[in-house]
Amino acid sequence: MKNTEIYIIGSGAIGKALAVFLKRENKQVKIIRGSIDNIPNITTDITVVGKDYTFKEKVVTTTFSNLSSINGIVLITTKTFGNTEIAKKLNALEGNFVIILLQNGLNIERPFKNFNKVYRCVLLSTSQVTGENEISFKTVSASPVGNLEGQNEGLDNLIREVSTPKFEFREESNISKYVWTKVIANCVFNTICPLLEIDNGIFHRDLGAKHLAEGIIEECVSLAKVKGIHLDSNEVMENLILISQKSDGQLISTYMDILNKRQTEIESLNLEIAKIADEVGHPELVKNTRILGQLILIKSNLINYKSL
Repeated sequence: MKNTEIYIIGSGAIGKALAVFLKRENKQVKIIRGSIDNIPNITTDITVVGKDYTFKEKVVTTTFSNLSSINGIVLITTKTFGNTEIAKKLNALEGNFVIILLQNGLNIERPFKNFNKVYRCVLLSTSQVTGENEISFKTVSASPVGNLEGQNEGLDNLIREVSTPKFEFREESNISKYVWTKVIANCVFNTICPLLEIDNGIFHRDLGAKHLAEGIIEECVSLAKVKGIHLDSNEVMENLILISQKSDGQLISTYMDILNKRQTEIESLNLEIAKIADEVGHPELVKNTRILGQLILIKSNLINYKSL
């Protein structure tokens, strides 16, 4: 896939960081604004700051209205509630491309069911906007990528195209397990941290928060088992603590969304878990997970209401 074009849909922290890392590898990369159209292409200096490095690259940002076709790789990093609209915009374009969803949540791939090649990626990296076009970035390990139906033929070539030394990806044959594991962790981070108004490190610092996380994990693992996804609660908890330690001091995306009066992704996390429990006839399995999700929805709506 020589000279493959890479399009990153989403100009948030993850999208900008990945664009910088790809540019450093001399990749042809553009950022596409997911929800804004009819503005000209702009070239911006974007800075990414890690533990032992600071990288700065010029990145082109465009919109769907400036494109008639796409050929190459499409990486989607936007909020999941925009997927239906993004799928419509991609459908309207000519070209040949594969899609990798770098998003959290269950069933978020549904709007893309008519596309030939769609992969899920479970991000094991965190990023946060720290200034105008400046991003703080931390990584835990290489992020797994795979097709939910196990159709990974040719994925190794894609991995080579999008993986960089500071933002690595790897092929995974059983991506569903990783999707559920990450979603469960996010059901914890994206509810407890905003409700306590605290950073991600709370779970390795505070025993009470850790015990609450363990209860949510037990609920979600029980539901996953009903769906045929077999997870180990202890392993999920260990992964959560590792993320908590690695992202100590950083604020989870839902908390940032609430602070900035933006729509959250809670409907693809706790509330989607609750919906799945209802569909399989076991709503009681995720009682506390559901309540935490509902509280986040209420908190978000109250803040938005106050801003009117």
